[in-house]
Amino acid sequence: MADPVIVSAADGPLPPTVDAVKAIKAAGGTSVDFVLTNTDVVDDAELLELVELELRNIAEENGLTVGSITRGTADGTTGVPYGPPS
Repeated sequence: MADPVIVSAADGPLPPTVDAVKAIKAAGGTSVDFVLTNTDVVDDAELLELVELELRNIAEENGLTVGSITRGTADGTTGVPYGPPS
């Protein structure tokens, strides 16, 4: 299992995010997990949803499924992973 790809909710996916997803695919991965950090800095729930949708699109464009998207805060605490049930 690959390490999760870390993405700041405040910045959204950047070119290194896409590179990390491509590397997972190149290594034979079939799914990717994301950790969305700094979610407490973003006051707009719709913006968080758009960032998550963009992450799903990046994964899909690269032939991967999303295992989970875990929301984390600036202080390092995490919430419940968002994704398909285990």
